[in-house]
Amino acid sequence: MIPPHRLVGMRYRLGADPERHGKVDCLSLTRTVLAWQGIKTPAPTRDWYRRLYRGDYSIFKQQLEQWGKIVASPRLTGTVALCESNNGYAMAVYWEGGFLHCLTSEVKWSPANHLVVVAFYCPQK
Repeated sequence: MIPPHRLVGMRYRLGADPERHGKVDCLSLTRTVLAWQGIKTPAPTRDWYRRLYRGDYSIFKQQLEQWGKIVASPRLTGTVALCESNNGYAMAVYWEGGFLHCLTSEVKWSPANHLVVVAFYCPQK
């Protein structure tokens, strides 16, 4: 399993998995960091990616609402942010006091207040 700090700088490619491709998308980034924190996430399906390729970003909100509950602010572990980006929506994951995200062509770390966050989600108990 790749530690979160090694994801910083990794290139973005939709549908990529960091273990297999050495690249990442926002879903595989989020799943990798949450797995590192011991948090289970639903496995993505082909339909998720089909919808993303068509530009249907509502899949993020639908899946996050099934996986977690909305919280007012990020918690120490397990927080996923639904963010607005130039291309629609994307996910970012809380790590080391900020968020790892790929709202550009590579994974970056940013303080929470540097992202346009629609909602924060934490796993349901």
